[in-house]
Amino acid sequence: MGVFAEIPTANLHLPTTVALAALAAIGYMVSIFRSGEREFTLVDAMILMVIVAILGATVIPLIEAASTKAKSATLLQNLHTLRSQIELYKLEHGGEAPVAYQGMFPQLTRSTNGDGIPGPPGSKYPFGPYLRSGVPLNPITGRSIVTLTETFPPKAASGNGGWIYHQATGRIAADLDD
Repeated sequence: MGVFAEIPTANLHLPTTVALAALAAIGYMVSIFRSGEREFTLVDAMILMVIVAILGATVIPLIEAASTKAKSATLLQNLHTLRSQIELYKLEHGGEAPVAYQGMFPQLTRSTNGDGIPGPPGSKYPFGPYLRSGVPLNPITGRSIVTLTETFPPKAASGNGGWIYHQATGRIAADLDD
């Protein structure tokens, strides 16, 4: 078994196929142009099109998978940011969770006093802002709307995208179907 038993072999074939197809295309083109005896024909064009099609068929799924992984990682990071800033707010405001108002968190995006009332930064409003750039986007939906829920975990997505927030406990989740 050893170390190599943990490497998934199915994932090794795709990059190898892409590399071999690219090398085949480059080698074929070099051999045509170096042999100055013949011209680039329709058969040559067809061979190159097949090689390019193989490359396209193998590279596009790799790009889509990378995009999905990046969105998932960003979603987890944004959710972590929201949860940690809500917890910090609760610590500084006697255990009270911030209030969601019109799909936003005014108590997290502005400075507040000890009672959670937003105001201009300074000695009268010493806490926050906790989310200086506003409520982060849910990268899957592209929205940052905060929707209230009566139960947590929520039973279903709200359909608004963004985030689902249980104000009584300060718990938040991504507003997605799954």
